[in-house]
Amino acid sequence: MSVAKLRLLYIDSDEAIARLVDRGMMRQGYDVVHAASGEAGIARILEGGIDVVALDQYVPDPDGLETLQRILAIPNPPPVVFVTVSQDSQIAVTALKAGADDYLVKDMHGDFVPLLHVAIESAMRQAQIRKARDDAEAEVLASRDRYAALAAEREVLLREVNHRVGNSLQIIASLMHLQANSSDDDDVKAALS
Repeated sequence: MSVAKLRLLYIDSDEAIARLVDRGMMRQGYDVVHAASGEAGIARILEGGIDVVALDQYVPDPDGLETLQRILAIPNPPPVVFVTVSQDSQIAVTALKAGADDYLVKDMHGDFVPLLHVAIESAMRQAQIRKARDDAEAEVLASRDRYAALAAEREVLLREVNHRVGNSLQIIASLMHLQANSSDDDDVKAALS
């Protein structure tokens, strides 16, 4: 039985690097799709079937950070590994704060491709953890909503019981008052009042 390949969308305007990523990641068992711009990458994600994204910081139309934000605005977005040639750690912090699942510094010779596999595996684990956390939070909220609905229903039932008991007591009190008023015996009137 064969295991389905993960489909990697590599968004980078550099065709030569894209070919290196394609060959290297195919050897790792990935099905690689390439997009040369942020807009093309977003369009490809919207078509469906993308499991993970590697996104270059300097991709054009729009740039990497804006593309990342637009990807994350898509319902159930795939995990994203942010890729750049810059050694500036501030870029990594910015990308991770913006929602990237992992970060990778690339070189122009393709030596980073084996590391991309590791970053993708990490991003996939992060996405699984995030989904499990989101599912657990959704279940907690649903449980809280069910509890609130039950408490509201109980409150309505208690008001109804109180109303019926109150009406019954009022009827009994009225009957006792009528009985006391209709009796000529003072002892009966005293007992009923």
